Amino acid sequence: MKVLCSAFLVAGAMSLCASTYTHPQFVAYRSFQPELAETAEFAKMGIPLRAFGVCNTDSKLGVPYTSYPPVWLGRGKYDWKPLEAQVDDFLKVSPDAQFICMVDLNTPRWLARDYLFDSFDTISHVAAIDDWRAVTKDYLRAFLDHVEGRYPGRVRAYVLMAGNTTEWFEEEAGRSSRVKNAAWRKWCAERGLKHAPHVPAETDLAVASFENVMYDPATESEKIDYWKFHNWIVADALLDCAHTARERLGKEREIGAFFGYYNICNKHLSAFCHLDYERVAASPDFDFAISPSTYTDRPIGFGTGTMTVEGTFRRHGKRFLHEIDCWPHSLTAPWRFWRPYWKTLGDTQAGNVREGAFAFVRNASWWWFDMYGNMYKDEGVHARIAKLAEIQKRYAGVDAPSAADVLLVCDPQSAYTMIDPWGTCPDGFKPALGCGEELRNRFNGLGVAYDVCSFNDLDAINLDRYRMILLPATWEITPEKAKVLQEKVCQKGRMVVWTYAPGVSDGKTLDAARVRTWAGVPFKTKDVTMTVQKDWLSIYAYDYRNLTTDKLRVLARTAGVHFWTEEPVPVVANERFFSVHVKEGGAKTLHLPRRCAKVVELMTDRVVAENTDEFTYDFASPDTALFEMK
Repeated sequence: MKVLCSAFLVAGAMSLCASTYTHPQFVAYRSFQPELAETAEFAKMGIPLRAFGVCNTDSKLGVPYTSYPPVWLGRGKYDWKPLEAQVDDFLKVSPDAQFICMVDLNTPRWLARDYLFDSFDTISHVAAIDDWRAVTKDYLRAFLDHVEGRYPGRVRAYVLMAGNTTEWFEEEAGRSSRVKNAAWRKWCAERGLKHAPHVPAETDLAVASFENVMYDPATESEKIDYWKFHNWIVADALLDCAHTARERLGKEREIGAFFGYYNICNKHLSAFCHLDYERVAASPDFDFAISPSTYTDRPIGFGTGTMTVEGTFRRHGKRFLHEIDCWPHSLTAPWRFWRPYWKTLGDTQAGNVREGAFAFVRNASWWWFDMYGNMYKDEGVHARIAKLAEIQKRYAGVDAPSAADVLLVCDPQSAYTMIDPWGTCPDGFKPALGCGEELRNRFNGLGVAYDVCSFNDLDAINLDRYRMILLPATWEITPEKAKVLQEKVCQKGRMVVWTYAPGVSDGKTLDAARVRTWAGVPFKTKDVTMTVQKDWLSIYAYDYRNLTTDKLRVLARTAGVHFWTEEPVPVVANERFFSVHVKEGGAKTLHLPRRCAKVVELMTDRVVAENTDEFTYDFASPDTALFEMK
């Protein structure tokens, strides 16, 4: 790696306006089961908002989601008594309860038998059935009318659920059907595309001309267009249902869904059905996207995160909702070995604070998901949850601007160009695997603050504050994208990081020689290189695995990124609040981006520093602290 004089780097503007959110934050308690005692406890802890599901289908484990019977019994045939029993049970133990109502739109067994498709498994096929949309919207209208009529003013938000695990995804890769072929023909005709009258075969989709990783748009455009269609039809079904709900509810009730998973720990991306999240984020019928905390960064000492592209939703005035469902050390479920993240009482205590503080600092909503019951009853956990809820209420309406100077850019348009499941390069690695979540996770542990957005957001947001911008999966650079890169991203004093093959596609053809234009070095140049491009720095790693945590830390320092801590530990920060999480405690020096009159640790309400831009804080092992800068 070449060394560059630090005088090359200049400070960017450090102001970035906070988004105008359409709705306030909320904090809730959620469980599949009644959990009435815990519902009452959370209400006493200052969280009377109860999320619950009205479900007509079985879970992935093959058992009903809830202990209340289904309400959707046939076409136009509804039994609302189980719904009423569920809500009335909550009101008995929490009379002032308000609700987030989760509406299961998956095909009940009787409807799946009609179609020979189950939306839980094959949502992209069921979404292509006009009758499913019609009968489902009829059910949704009747459902909303009943709930709003019987419990006026009680429900703050509705969550529309469908697809695998009710999260609008599926895991099949390329299976065809008559209904999907018909929808494909219509979609192509509306766009003037002349493709075969059936979707590409799975065996064709699994082959790509460029290193068996990427499709050539000149010869394999049908495959690229298929993945666009595959994601479009699911997003379209979601938006169709959301519009139906909006017509019934008006603007006062929020409408959300589990959606926008780009940074996911999975073997799929294009096949997952979430890549059309930008259209969903922009819709006036949609208010918030939900995601569980990322599954690959949950252990103590790691940094958590959301699988959604939060910056895209923020750009459109929408929040994301952070689902906290990390398994405590005391969980005794027989499948605990699957997620052994938290191993001690200290882990459970510090981990729950980490999750809540992450959402609070990110200006997100959050809920505590009591997935299997007894997940929050360990010593001291209720008190910490109650304190986080009190902090959120104290600062309600305070949406502080980001303090990040690192930006990670997601690119769904480039994702359509690669085979799914992800292809393996001749050199033996999967270039897509590190393009989102893994690199994000590495930044979690650097002691810096970062943001995440989509490529299409770049032209709409102020980039002045970002010293370091990562575009690890931007493999398609059209002339329009090149203009944005030249005029807004590749600017004086900034470091831009690429992986694998930036710009190999211009949207019409593939040419590996184009990589040099952006990377500064030829395609497949080994290790990590640094090149001065006019007055900005280009960093290229053909294999993303070479961008280790240590190397990223060196690069960030070279770029002039602000380090909140000397040690590489997780930090989440905006211009007013920041949180620090540690596995190993002790006295640690924290560096502030400006001189502050006072710094308060909010979990203890202690003043920990005054008139300074750095201070030392004594952490427990493990620990999470949440600070306010005044």
